[in-house]
Amino acid sequence: MNRYLQLVNNHYIDKRTVKEYADLLSVTANHLSQSIKEVSGKNALSYIADRLLTEAKSLLLYTHVDIAEIAFQLGFSDPANFGSFFKKHVGMSPLAFRKGKEK
Repeated sequence: MNRYLQLVNNHYIDKRTVKEYADLLSVTANHLSQSIKEVSGKNALSYIADRLLTEAKSLLLYTHVDIAEIAFQLGFSDPANFGSFFKKHVGMSPLAFRKGKEK
């Protein structure tokens, strides 16, 4: 578990699938998913999403970098994909999140 979390922390921008992390750990994606779920109760993919969201929130709150640029910095091919990902997990758009925290 610790090794997986360390890898996610180091590679969340360029590795987005459980299979990519499983390959780094020399196990199958299925084995990694089951092991993480047994230990933590959360699925392995949620840790990748959580790490991306933590970074996205930080960039939105503490920088004035354009949202499209944040999307590209985080490895999204399109700002719309980033917006959809963020809204799915946070419940609001990146812009609404940024504006809501400015008050």
